[in-house]
Amino acid sequence: MKNRVCFFSQMYQSIPSLEVIQRELGGVFVCGRASTMRYFRRENPELSSARLTKRFKRFSAGYNEMLNANCIVTGSPYKSLLSPYSGKKLMVFHGTYGAMSSDVLKELSHFDHLFLIGDRMERAFLRHQKDKEFNYTKTGFIPFNNFTDKNEINRKAVLNTINLDPDLKTIVYCPSRRGYGSWELCVKELLKGISSEFNLILRPHPSQSMNLRWHEKSRMKELQSMAGQRGNTVIDLVDVALSDILMVADLLISDSNSPSEEALFYDTPHLLTGLANCSYGKFEGRLANLGMEEEDIKDVLQIFDCGPVYSQEKYCSWQEAVDDALSRETDYRGSREAAFSSIFGQRDRDAGHRVAEIIRSEYL
Repeated sequence: MKNRVCFFSQMYQSIPSLEVIQRELGGVFVCGRASTMRYFRRENPELSSARLTKRFKRFSAGYNEMLNANCIVTGSPYKSLLSPYSGKKLMVFHGTYGAMSSDVLKELSHFDHLFLIGDRMERAFLRHQKDKEFNYTKTGFIPFNNFTDKNEINRKAVLNTINLDPDLKTIVYCPSRRGYGSWELCVKELLKGISSEFNLILRPHPSQSMNLRWHEKSRMKELQSMAGQRGNTVIDLVDVALSDILMVADLLISDSNSPSEEALFYDTPHLLTGLANCSYGKFEGRLANLGMEEEDIKDVLQIFDCGPVYSQEKYCSWQEAVDDALSRETDYRGSREAAFSSIFGQRDRDAGHRVAEIIRSEYL
């Protein structure tokens, strides 16, 4: 009997979107990366899953699930990986996917349906659509389905679970991925420079935390030791849901990245690092090199208006920067709301249901 739908990803980052839809539609999660599959099975033991092995691909359970699927839902292009399968290909995107250009659309040309997040993505999408007519729907941001209400009961529950003090304010640091983010520049300085009168949660990008290189393992041990000495500190290697981490944050320190945009759901005060590759100018240059239009670049860099930028304010210390960002929280509220509206649209938790209904009615 044909499997009605498969959910495919090699990356941890796509799971928060895919598992929401899988819970509504059933089907099987398929993955060829061991670390991602371990995470999926640990967090979603009740959902069906199957490995796609590289060496014995045609004999693996994952291959046969995909081969017999009516449709395959994924969060990244995976053009060559998906090409052997005849099922309809549906794209839900991972993260907030700000970098939309003509080259990106070429990578998406094999999809039968794209589920866009919000107005920002649609504006850029329509500018670059050109000759090909894409089938798409603007449905909202699926991971918001798992964002709990930000209240004292939920806040204390999460902080107690990870052994942090609920009576303290919580600073969360979420940098971008290896090679682009500020982790190497900032993590030790944050551990040394932010008062232990604050909880501190440090969350490296999943590409680092789930796949540490050999030279990073000894460094991580050093950081864990520093965290123990500081107290009230957690270095989270994707053991806690990002949605829970963002919910407990009284201040988010980040680069211009997906977590910084997702935190706008809670109207969380921001402090942007703006250092090295994370500066406004560097981001602007990279997006321009991708072939993005000037208006789209300004849309993506709107997050820099949502809080003070460490590299621009000439702070004497990270503690001074934290205190300043917290004291000026209301100064940036309008900018945070404008950015949220542009990126996501309405603040609801129904995007996954909307996507599932379209898949059910049009592809199953």
